[in-house]
Amino acid sequence: MAAKAQKVRDIVGQVEHAFGRQSHTYLMQLINDGLNEIANTALDNVIREEIPLEKDRRFYDLKEDSMIDIHRVEILDSDLKWRAIPVSRNQPEIGDDI
Repeated sequence: MAAKAQKVRDIVGQVEHAFGRQSHTYLMQLINDGLNEIANTALDNVIREEIPLEKDRRFYDLKEDSMIDIHRVEILDSDLKWRAIPVSRNQPEIGDDI
């Protein structure tokens, strides 16, 4: 908890250094507005993409040039339930035909 309070103090100090002494209520409003803007930007930048599965295909190329991170990969199984599957950044060095 002390780490969070220190960060708020740092932000308040930076705002006061740039704009002079301000009321605590005004500074907290500025911080909350900034946090809301960050949260909205993050929500606006989430993209959901569906790739159709092909029989006997294990690996699929993703458009990594337009993404920062992959949060979750799920497939719809034969029971019509979504199942999370692990994400692998590279193909394994060992093949299926050992």
